[in-house]
Amino acid sequence: MEISLEKSKIQQELRVANTRDNSEIQLVLTELLYVPDERLKLVVVLELLDYFTERFSKPEYKIKFFYTKENGNITGFVVCQIDNDYKSYGMKCPTFGWLHAKDFRSCELLMAECESFVRENKLRKIRGPINFPKIIGGIGYQIEGFEAPMINGVAFNEPNSKVLEYLEELGYKKESKYSCLEVIESNWTKGNKLDKDIVLRFLPTSEIRKLRARILALAQSSFHSVLADAPGGQSRFDEMMESYDLAFGNRSMVKDDFDPNSYSSIPEFIEAWESCDLNNIVPCCPVAFDRTTGELVGIIMTLPNLFQLWIKEPLTHLNVDTVIIKKEYAGRGIFSSLQNVGQITSRLYGFDYVEGTTIWANNVRAIKTIFPHCTPLRTHYVLQKRILRK
Repeated sequence: MEISLEKSKIQQELRVANTRDNSEIQLVLTELLYVPDERLKLVVVLELLDYFTERFSKPEYKIKFFYTKENGNITGFVVCQIDNDYKSYGMKCPTFGWLHAKDFRSCELLMAECESFVRENKLRKIRGPINFPKIIGGIGYQIEGFEAPMINGVAFNEPNSKVLEYLEELGYKKESKYSCLEVIESNWTKGNKLDKDIVLRFLPTSEIRKLRARILALAQSSFHSVLADAPGGQSRFDEMMESYDLAFGNRSMVKDDFDPNSYSSIPEFIEAWESCDLNNIVPCCPVAFDRTTGELVGIIMTLPNLFQLWIKEPLTHLNVDTVIIKKEYAGRGIFSSLQNVGQITSRLYGFDYVEGTTIWANNVRAIKTIFPHCTPLRTHYVLQKRILRK
C-alpha cells in the first residue's frame, strides 16, 4: 500500500518545463490558449508559432517559453523575453506575456522561472502582460469590457481567470492602467480649423514605408522616453505596414466621380484628397507636414481589424493604435484635424467603428483630448515586480 501511494504522489507532481519545440508549443497553445472568438483560435496559434520560429532563429534574442504539467495535464504557460524595441520609461525591461494558469501553484512556478530569467540577465524589473507580437496580442490584463468586439492589437484574456489575483499574491503590483474607448464623435470641433502652415496628406503604403526613419525618430522624441510601456520600434512598424498591405493592397472603394466638397468645406481636407489617388492610399493613416519645411509633424496610425479579415468578414473596425505629434507643434489642432479627415476618408472605405486603444491613464494630454469624444469600453492593467538578488 505504501508503494502504491508513493507512485500516485510521483504521478501527480507539478513540474515546469522550458521548450523551443514548436510542436510542443502548439500542443500547449491548442490546449490552453483562450481566444474570445473560437473562429480565430487557429489563426492566433499559427501567428504565434510563426513569431516564435522567427525569434528562436536568432541566437542573440532572449526569449523563453515555459509551461507547467501535472499528471499528464498541461496547467499553465507563459512567455518571458527581453525585446530591445520594448521600453518602460525609456529603459530596457524584461516582460512576461500570454500568461495562463489554471491554479495558483502553476502561476507561482511559471513566474519563478521568469524571475530567474531576469536575474540571469542581470536585470531587476519585470512587467506584463506584454503579449508579443502586438498584431495579435497587446498590452495588459483585461478586467472589464469583455463584451466589446475582439480587435487585433488589444490584449484579451478569460473573463473568469484568477491570474491577476495570483500575480498580486506573488508580489506583483498594478503599475499602469490603460483604457480602450469607442470614438462616438466623428467630428471634433478643434480639428475644423487647421494652422495654415500645416499640410495634410494621405499616402500609399510604399510612401509610408519611405517615412520609416522619420516616423520612428518622431516617436522616439515624442514619447518613448516617458511612456510606461512602449513596444514600438522597427518590428512594430513593419507589422503595421503588413497590416496595411493586407487590408488595402487590392481595394478600390472610391468612385471616380468623388466630389471632395460634398464631404467637407475645410480647405486643408479638400487639398489632402485632391493631392492623392483615393484608391491607392491608406485611408486610416493621415499624415501632417510643415508646409514650409516639409518636416513630418504628426501622424495617426490607425489599424484595420485583421481579425475581421481572417474570418472573412467585411473590414469595418479600426484600432487607433498610435498618435504622434511633434512636441513643438502640440496644441495647434493637428491631432483633431488628422482625426477628422481620417474618419471621413475611412468611412469612404466602409469603416464605421473606431476604437482608441491602450490609452495610458497618466497621459494627461491624451486623456484631455480624447475622452470627451468617446465612451469607455475596456480596461487593462500592466503589473510590475522588482526582482531581488538571491
